[in-house]
Amino acid sequence: MTRTSQAGAIALVLALAALPLAAPAASAGPDQDKDWIVSRQHVDAPVPVWHADTKSFSLNTITTPMEKTALWLPKAWTGDAASGEAKSQLVIPKGRADLAFLGGEGTVLNAAPQNPGPGNTPIWAGLGTDASAEWAAPDEFDGGTYTLDLVNVDGPGRMEMFIDNGDSVYRFLSSHDIAYRSVYNPRHTHLYTTFTQPGRYTANFMVTARAANGTALYTSPITPLVWQVGGEDPKEGKIKDVRSAYSAARAERSDGSDAQPSLTLAPYSGREHPGDQHLTEMSFSTGNPSDTGRVWLTVNGYFLTELPVEGGRATARELLGDADASIQAVYIPDEAGAAARWISAPQAYSQRDQQAVTVTEGAAQIAPESNPDPSPVWNPESIDVADGAVSVRYTRAAGANNHMVAIRARDPQLRAAYKVEFFETKGDFTPWCAVEGTLGAGGADVKEQDLGVCKDQPMYMRVTLRPHPRSNATLTSAGVEDLKVSDEFGTEVSLKLRGAPEPSPSSSPQPTAAPDPAPTATPTPSPSPSSSPQPTAAPDPAPTATPTAPPAPAPDPGPSDLLTVPVTLSRGHLDLRVTQGADGNGRPSYGMAVKDDTRIAARSSVLRSLPSVTLAVHRNAYYVRPRSLSDPGYDVLGAVGTGSYVLPQTQNSDIVWPGFSTEGIDYAGLPDGVDIGVRLLDGPAGAYAAFFQSGSLGGAPTVYFDSRDPSKSAIHTTSSTHMHGNWVFSAPGTYHIAVGASSGGRVLAAPQALTVTVEGARRPGGGGATPSPAPPLPAPTVPGPPPSQDGQTLPGTPPSQDNQAPRAQDPSGAQGSGGGGAAPVKSGIKPASSTTRRVSRAASAPATGQRTAAKGAAGATAQSGAQSGAQSGADGPQSGVDAAHASSGSGPNPGGSGVAAAAMGHGGGGSWSPYWLLLLMIPAALAGGGAVHLIGRVRK
Repeated sequence: MTRTSQAGAIALVLALAALPLAAPAASAGPDQDKDWIVSRQHVDAPVPVWHADTKSFSLNTITTPMEKTALWLPKAWTGDAASGEAKSQLVIPKGRADLAFLGGEGTVLNAAPQNPGPGNTPIWAGLGTDASAEWAAPDEFDGGTYTLDLVNVDGPGRMEMFIDNGDSVYRFLSSHDIAYRSVYNPRHTHLYTTFTQPGRYTANFMVTARAANGTALYTSPITPLVWQVGGEDPKEGKIKDVRSAYSAARAERSDGSDAQPSLTLAPYSGREHPGDQHLTEMSFSTGNPSDTGRVWLTVNGYFLTELPVEGGRATARELLGDADASIQAVYIPDEAGAAARWISAPQAYSQRDQQAVTVTEGAAQIAPESNPDPSPVWNPESIDVADGAVSVRYTRAAGANNHMVAIRARDPQLRAAYKVEFFETKGDFTPWCAVEGTLGAGGADVKEQDLGVCKDQPMYMRVTLRPHPRSNATLTSAGVEDLKVSDEFGTEVSLKLRGAPEPSPSSSPQPTAAPDPAPTATPTPSPSPSSSPQPTAAPDPAPTATPTAPPAPAPDPGPSDLLTVPVTLSRGHLDLRVTQGADGNGRPSYGMAVKDDTRIAARSSVLRSLPSVTLAVHRNAYYVRPRSLSDPGYDVLGAVGTGSYVLPQTQNSDIVWPGFSTEGIDYAGLPDGVDIGVRLLDGPAGAYAAFFQSGSLGGAPTVYFDSRDPSKSAIHTTSSTHMHGNWVFSAPGTYHIAVGASSGGRVLAAPQALTVTVEGARRPGGGGATPSPAPPLPAPTVPGPPPSQDGQTLPGTPPSQDNQAPRAQDPSGAQGSGGGGAAPVKSGIKPASSTTRRVSRAASAPATGQRTAAKGAAGATAQSGAQSGAQSGADGPQSGVDAAHASSGSGPNPGGSGVAAAAMGHGGGGSWSPYWLLLLMIPAALAGGGAVHLIGRVRK
């Protein structure tokens, strides 16, 4: 475990001792007085917010202070009991050894899904970040680094946060494994959050950064994020302090009845919904049908739910864990009745139990909160690294192109994010291959990586290490030139230690041939959980009379208010959004817009017209369909072993991330819902485009749009929707995609064209296939199934940075398709837009680079599509190259109008200083038209 100074430990203990949660349950009850109970919607929490005036952080749930909110995970499902899916459960499948940290095969967990059901059910939760932190990082923080740290989790079971890739997993945060307690430079991402038991959890977070001069630490208070797992809606609770309520309740029956209260636990026999077979029915009875009141149910002493008692009975059905949990009922009778208070004796029960158990024995007191497997506290005052040596070792693994890479710190105290990149030349911005992750407890990590595209010529290998801000180590980047990928190779990096002398120039890393002993996939085990007290933030503020949700969003602007300056977006989040406003008579009017959250060409989120936007897909999106995706549903990717260009469903910070949104639509006036129509107007000859969502845990996908199939051309929505999926482009070239909206045959928003340029492999002469138009698609009569509003990435590791479309190989050696560039040929179908359509030249799109040379190399961001920059971000929100790219293109005055517009501050969000103009110009000049790169497959 990291070293914590004696003074820091004493300070932490004193701080914890002063917290009100030292007294059991008084403030640990239900959350009916929270300002916002979040459920059945998209939500980001925690969201780090930087306050420049006080040099400090705070944490939000979207825009509401996190301590004033609670996330509720209710039961949810799709379809019927026979063929549907329990969206609030996760069953660990066979053959997934990478999921062993969750439990054994067949274990069923309570889960906030990575891939939610219609209407974002049960909840679509993820991590986020605020622009204030993103923009401050390069200038305010040492190494541009800030971390979201999980201090501990106080609750009835274990909590895990991770992304599933279908055949591999990327872990983010863990209540019990302290190797997973920090997210470096977090970015917007959605993932699984699982719980081994139902009940109320308090996850305690804080944010940490070090001042740019290396002196002061900037932090947030330890702030609680409450998860209510299962149970009834917390805002319907009536009892805040159950102990006080019990003490004040009647001790003896007033009618002389000898009614016997009881609590019965039994496997639930109903099968109305998917997943019902895993539930436990908890039935409380007072023994007298005239009794009323309220009953609390607890799991390991933690609040589970509060139910009304009517006719002397109350029943709950919940998913208990695979391990025994202690269940207790606390009955508070109504004052007007004759019943007496009662506490059941604690009873152990689990999802494995098949026999009913009835408890009639009473207890003298309410059981205290007591997790038999408590979460350890991780909150060091400092992380002292004595030896900064870090080894990077590659050894060939199974498969022609696969290597195991082991990153090991000589000092196991080191905690850092890392990134290993392979470039064609030292001056390039985007790597051909890359792998990244974090070094947690033990200072080691092991991954599998596909280096197929990097093995045939000398490469420049760069290793970047981004230590935790509490460490005495600092951001370090080192490179090895003319490195040849072989069976065994590696290098050593010496971290800069604060206060230590600078290494001499001769000590720069050199390639080494012999690796350490074969790495294992298991890092150093974390220490056993401690029994330290559980940290919690300051008590909630006094409840308001009427808790309210955050204010509703302002109406969308009309078409004339959309930004129309041409931009090219090559990374970051955006949505193709159905907008709603009002016409001159106050009636609803609808339109289409691009909600641009990339902050590439504006310092804040803005709405743009579709024809003004070009999505640039670089060679880093090249993806070879692996054998693990053998389900025929994945034929949308082409045959196994062949390649296409994929924008993954879960954000990759180096690839543009377009989704769909109807979040501003009032469905009350649209009984037929909203259909988002998508069709390919034109593209490269013989090419196709598609959009689909991956199945849970590698299951069959759902295809919504496939330009080869006229029946797949719409996304049907019946409620507010925000969704992401995998976009597929089968070949390089320029695509024009029309997107519109309708409802029950009524056109809401006429189709408008969005341009997508896909870069391909370099070919002598620059020739390529001639694009041809796709046939017009009829309006869908039977839309596809409702979308799930998530981002689950493709199984395996979706593409990362590639600026060359290589002839990739699957493990069997089958050649993948590369393809050349192509010029567009317009079809006879014209997009419904008054704006001239602009087509950007794919070759003119430079690769993403570092923000400034002085800031060093990119830090660690998770590298599979799912692993994206959400786990650990590297670049600032506006890299110089991307900024230049965003304002370039082949629209009016392609040589410089975009840069001039950016300098004038178009798009809102504040003016641009000469400093930003410098950032725009220098990297663009250095890029020289872009480099050629690819990032290979990475498996955790």
